[in-house]
Amino acid sequence: MDPALARSRPAPASRPPAVPLVEPVVLPAPSQPVLPWTVVPQVVAPDSPLDPGLRQLATSLMSALVEVLSGQRSALQLELWVVPDVLALLEHLRAARPSLGLRLHSVRVQAPHEEALEVSAHLREGGVSRAAALRISRRRGRWVATHLVISLDAGVVHRAGWINPLEVRVSC
Repeated sequence: MDPALARSRPAPASRPPAVPLVEPVVLPAPSQPVLPWTVVPQVVAPDSPLDPGLRQLATSLMSALVEVLSGQRSALQLELWVVPDVLALLEHLRAARPSLGLRLHSVRVQAPHEEALEVSAHLREGGVSRAAALRISRRRGRWVATHLVISLDAGVVHRAGWINPLEVRVSC
């Protein structure tokens, strides 16, 4: 058929458009000024004296948390290793959104003092990077994950384990 002879007609009004039109979500740009540094200060010492056993513990616990979020592990398996707030967040996130492609890309561990470890993780979900931070504290002689901050969706940060300053906790 000759394209010059082709006719077009409008689609009937009773049919929806083939592609639903959605407005794009625009996140606000960060409003931090660029500092004119001539010398960049060394924030973390390159040779941190962190015990390799503690580094392995932190890496394994972060890996297990990612396995829970990706559906490869039950959250109840971590019941002895995380506080109830963190466990509840993991169960909620696992039920709320399937993260089957979530993988642990890299981990950094540091010890701000002898009773705590701080873990930052780079997560990958498909071609998208995600961030997570985990605080592991020594409680009653054993290490337990006490705080989790994780960003699984663009612009959304999930938090668990933060103490409410208005809430008074009494421990016996």
